[in-house]
Amino acid sequence: MKIRAQHVFKTKETPKQGALLLSEPHLTDAFFQRAAILLVKHEKEDSFGLVLNHPSDLLLSDLFEHIELDLPIFNGGPVAQEQLFYLHRFSSISGAIQVTDHLFFGGDWKEVLLNAHAVPKPKEYLRLFAGYSGWGATQLSSEIADRAWICTAQFKDTQLFKEHPTELWRKCLLQQGPELALFAHFPLNVSDN
Repeated sequence: MKIRAQHVFKTKETPKQGALLLSEPHLTDAFFQRAAILLVKHEKEDSFGLVLNHPSDLLLSDLFEHIELDLPIFNGGPVAQEQLFYLHRFSSISGAIQVTDHLFFGGDWKEVLLNAHAVPKPKEYLRLFAGYSGWGATQLSSEIADRAWICTAQFKDTQLFKEHPTELWRKCLLQQGPELALFAHFPLNVSDN
């Protein structure tokens, strides 16, 4: 029997823009294993998010030799992997969409780069993604009902880029209270227990 059917891995919140989706502990899909996904858009027709904690081996400077920022490129999801998307903490970027109180999506790329060069720790202000995660009209709701995701707004958006990617899923799950905290310590493979 699947662990999510036996236990309380059940969301108490409905998805909305700016919420986090935390994957159930034994989801084996490579894109979504132990994923923490920020919902950039959630509407009746579709949802769009970015996996915050799956860095690739690529750096921004590998893609653009003239840009001297060694920022990692994260695997944002399985859709449009040839496109670059970005989240940032710069509130004054033209055309950027505010996702949470302190996180913004897109906007003028040149302005983003100028701002990233001006801060002491660019990794804490800018995150880049190859691809995104997308859901059709009822797909995300069905997956949440099937307990594949915990949807939550219980996180500090100012800390998301500061956490080490390998710890982000676990730390966000620990913030969800004692019912879900035990899942944060589950081994990836149950036979390892």
